[in-house]
Amino acid sequence: MVDNWNVVEKGNPFNLKKIIKDLVDYRDLIFLFFKRDIKSSYQQTILGPLWLIIQPVFTSIVFTIVFGNIAKIPTPANISPFAFYLLGLSFWNYFAECFNKISGTFVTNSSVFGKVYFPRLTVPLSVLLSGLFKFSIQFVLFLTVYFYGIFFHGYNAQINLSILLLPVYLLLLSLFGLGLGLIVSSFTTKYRDLTMLVAFGVQLLMYATPIAYPFFTISYTSVFYKILLWNPLTGIIEGCKYAFTSNGLFSLKLIAADTICILLILILGVYIFSQVEKKFMDTV
Repeated sequence: MVDNWNVVEKGNPFNLKKIIKDLVDYRDLIFLFFKRDIKSSYQQTILGPLWLIIQPVFTSIVFTIVFGNIAKIPTPANISPFAFYLLGLSFWNYFAECFNKISGTFVTNSSVFGKVYFPRLTVPLSVLLSGLFKFSIQFVLFLTVYFYGIFFHGYNAQINLSILLLPVYLLLLSLFGLGLGLIVSSFTTKYRDLTMLVAFGVQLLMYATPIAYPFFTISYTSVFYKILLWNPLTGIIEGCKYAFTSNGLFSLKLIAADTICILLILILGVYIFSQVEKKFMDTV
């Protein structure tokens, strides 16, 4: 019987079962890379980890002024506009952080990869952990603003049972960032231009995701509405917003389709990454 975890065709080096075993064996190294990422992010900075709070706060303020006050784009009435934008940004920043850092895995770690062997996937996985640490701080900030609005400003926010899916949403965001990052990282060993395009592409992707605007403000008959549905992030971000506001799009069918798409991208990313890591020193 064919082992579904192991591609056994002769000459095919891709072995998913071995990859998972190696990652388990090197779990201590993943934790060491995680601590390195946290320390290196804020070394020689004046404010240090405070940037984790400053960045989403100022971005939410800008969104509130530009999209709320100037463009007059409505947000759910049972949550403050500032909290609404902060909610979307906290989840978006986690995905963007993972994707941006993982996409430069080979280039930024070439000096380490060229000296000693260890499973190269330990580095991207450590990025997911460091990103999760940063997300937890920003999410606590959102919860503080969210409940402050309820208790002191009378917002009638409605938490519903879909909040139980938040760990699933977070997992999907991490896997999507991992899969896309692995694909881009693999190609940057030959095409360094991709590193320039990633930052620009992430900015465009944010506006193709309902972060700065509620999904319900878009007409379901418009072309843009249909384009947004093809974005795997749309159902996830909308699900996160729905959990805290009971407003927006919540569709298990859409989330299931997004999950399938993300898993396919992840499998493709791991496969390409595993092929490139064997010979990347020749091109990096």
